[in-house]
Amino acid sequence: MPNTLEPQPTLRQLKLFIAAAQEGSFAAAAEAMHVTPNAVSSAVTELETTFNAQLVIRRRAKGLTTTAAGQDLATRATTLLDQAAELALHIGNTGDVPRGSVNVGCYSTLAATIIPELWAQVAQQLPEVQLDIQEGPIETLAQHVLHGRLDMMISYRVGLPMGLVSDELFHTAPQVALPENHALATQSTVSLEDLEAEPLILLDLPPAGDNTLRLLHERGLRPNVIHRSTSYETVRSMVARGFGYSLFFQQTMTKVSYEGLPLIHRAIEPPLQAEPVVLSWQIDAQPTRRANAVGEIIMNMTTSSNEGVPSQ
Repeated sequence: MPNTLEPQPTLRQLKLFIAAAQEGSFAAAAEAMHVTPNAVSSAVTELETTFNAQLVIRRRAKGLTTTAAGQDLATRATTLLDQAAELALHIGNTGDVPRGSVNVGCYSTLAATIIPELWAQVAQQLPEVQLDIQEGPIETLAQHVLHGRLDMMISYRVGLPMGLVSDELFHTAPQVALPENHALATQSTVSLEDLEAEPLILLDLPPAGDNTLRLLHERGLRPNVIHRSTSYETVRSMVARGFGYSLFFQQTMTKVSYEGLPLIHRAIEPPLQAEPVVLSWQIDAQPTRRANAVGEIIMNMTTSSNEGVPSQ
């Protein structure tokens, strides 16, 4: 049996420590948690005494950084606090309905075609669950999942780091986007070789840009990149204006840009390799009941392998 006389960390200490680790300073953590900086500093010091380990490196006027032990504690403590919250909800819940918040990350270019349907499904099936959605590049979202700040994430498989496990949702086949008056727009399929010398408007939200260039280089092509943008809609608008072509792994139901100018989407012949869209979570995670329920909804959402758009 554990020695109950040994000092034990409290949930409050862990909450304040996680805030400090996330915010990077005692002052910012104090503001986020509505306490004094001294309260946060004291909580961290008490935890260091309890665990006999340095958890943060304090730098005057430069905030703090977590040590390896601190990063490990932040990840484990986040899981522990989630379980404590789940326990409180379960004990206080006389029914069998999941309650509480679930944090879901989504790669930016996929969010517009996935999140609205997910929101509708959760509202219908899990009325006591609140979704907290974060959009961004894959690398950023993956780090949030690994450190327990997100329960799960939806993204392409390419670019995912070690430490995550994934289930496939659907596949997306790359297509060419052309302005309406392009000479190749009348064809049902387009060869990338025919576009090699033409200006390419590259969607460069990591890892999309590198992945697109890799696929082109594997074909022996040297694309003429004239502009890079992290905005999906900016790239579409540039193409619609006639400044060049682009490659998209996901398609939208609308075939016009923000300015109302038409775009033409054509299949690539011979086709490029389809890219799987996956649901990922931390390999050692112990998901809450509500997170499992949201994950099940995501897995069951019917999707189109050609468009990557959830069916209505």
